[in-house]
Amino acid sequence: MIQHLEITVLVENTAWGRGLLGEHGLSWWIEADGHRILFDTGQGYVLKHNAERLQLPLDSLEAIALSHGHDDHAGGLSEVLSICGDRLDLYLHPESLKQKYSPRGEISAPLRDVEELQHRVKRLVITAEPTEIVPGVWLTGTVPRRHPLEDTGGAFWNDAEHQEVDELLDDRTLFVETPKGIVVVLGCAHAGIINILDYIRELTQSSIYAVMGGMHLLRASEERLAATVETLTRYDIQHIGANHCTGTKAIARLWEHFGDRCFDARVGTRFEARS
Repeated sequence: MIQHLEITVLVENTAWGRGLLGEHGLSWWIEADGHRILFDTGQGYVLKHNAERLQLPLDSLEAIALSHGHDDHAGGLSEVLSICGDRLDLYLHPESLKQKYSPRGEISAPLRDVEELQHRVKRLVITAEPTEIVPGVWLTGTVPRRHPLEDTGGAFWNDAEHQEVDELLDDRTLFVETPKGIVVVLGCAHAGIINILDYIRELTQSSIYAVMGGMHLLRASEERLAATVETLTRYDIQHIGANHCTGTKAIARLWEHFGDRCFDARVGTRFEARS
């Protein structure tokens, strides 16, 4: 169990603070009892710049995990590996190595060659199962899709001809065991935020203290938004930091319902959980 957790938003659509830059993407700097982990890498245009401004030394990382294989979460991987790759472990889902497309074109992770990845990191871990990165810090693996209202949040394919639908089974969430409860860090929640929280509860049998990240509710129906609010209420989440692909309408709905339990999760935001 992690006694001291500090999470910093390193890349996000919006920025908070002098000299920080935003881009459409997401990256989280996670410090857990001295361990330093990067969850996602943004597109790669602002990650190094923001890390320097926030005095977060990329060369001290011991692990990188990708939530899924879209370029706005995996685009900065090569740059980070050029800084410290031979000293860290890299965690990927096998589906994240596939080509990926949306209506705007190819959105694949730029670096997907397994042989090249193996040569650039200390250890490459490719798995679809729940995985512990360091004691108390986990990846969900493939999340079961059970809720009838949830889908991937858009049109996605594995081919340029749009014949093979991408169910985004690589969508994984990072979660941290703390004395206050589970802290959940989302990538894009293509698996559905309700499915994700239900699965984490199933895996841990613990209360969920905080949820932050992209919830991909941009095109969510009123019924799905209501079900999402009901689920967050049912789990009695104390801190909610929705950002990136959640969508303005959905974020406003969360702030309206949960008030001070919500917090801005822009570049520069720091969240702490101490024992």
